[in-house]
Amino acid sequence: MSKVYNIDGVIHSGLEPVFTPESRSYRYGDGFFESMKMAHGTILHLDKHMSRIHKSALLLKYTLPENFDAQELGNRIRETAASQSIQHARVRCTVVRESDGLYTPMVNNLSIIIEITKIDEATYDYNKEGLHLGSYSEMTKNANFISTLKTTSALIYVMAGIHAREIGFDDCVIFNDHGRIAESISSNIFTVSGEFINTPPLSEYCVDGVMRKVVIQLAQAYGYTVLEQPISEITLNTADEIFLTSATRGIRWIGQYKGKRYKNTVSRILSERLNPQQTLL
Repeated sequence: MSKVYNIDGVIHSGLEPVFTPESRSYRYGDGFFESMKMAHGTILHLDKHMSRIHKSALLLKYTLPENFDAQELGNRIRETAASQSIQHARVRCTVVRESDGLYTPMVNNLSIIIEITKIDEATYDYNKEGLHLGSYSEMTKNANFISTLKTTSALIYVMAGIHAREIGFDDCVIFNDHGRIAESISSNIFTVSGEFINTPPLSEYCVDGVMRKVVIQLAQAYGYTVLEQPISEITLNTADEIFLTSATRGIRWIGQYKGKRYKNTVSRILSERLNPQQTLL
């Protein structure tokens, strides 16, 4: 089996029905999630993921179980993966509020769903060919704190993904309410201009990505100057490189955007430095 679930501590095969039409996640998108990568049975950057889970719960007024810490989350993931002898996986932990009531929940009960999807490779797969990046401007990211979280209300990413598929792009830039670049469909975005690496700050309403943090720390450790500052289309058009980061895919480089071709010198170096850390984090 390539996929298995853990729902509130109970392992499920994925073939049995669990949710009803009364689910608040189904009705209102009342939930958030965390995507992780497991390699050789180790959940990469687990402490950073758990920190973001706690931040999301605090901002969305969820009350997590007292014992739900990084150790407990790791144990649930490993136990679920081991039930199907899975060593390398994409992991999604979704936290949803389960309660009666319409928009306003009557109580603050939670359900924690862990989804384990088997993958073949333990390493982050750096793309050999540069991605074709497009832009999506029919919807923009709203200027509020929820925009930095990974919630189950994700229509802007769905619509951007449909747009990318229709046009033939590999990914699309998503803009914020100010017309500046926030991120891409499922990744944070970085540019390289000379000796500087740039990425939008959280005040630009990009997702507070775990791999974003890891890459910033990694780049600084290897002597690069990283600037968290707003990025416009002019920044993209004048950059030497563009690359994307996500917790499950690592670093992917952009080959072209609106007719311009880009190099991949810095992103390739960072990707090479990123993979050896998997056994350490």
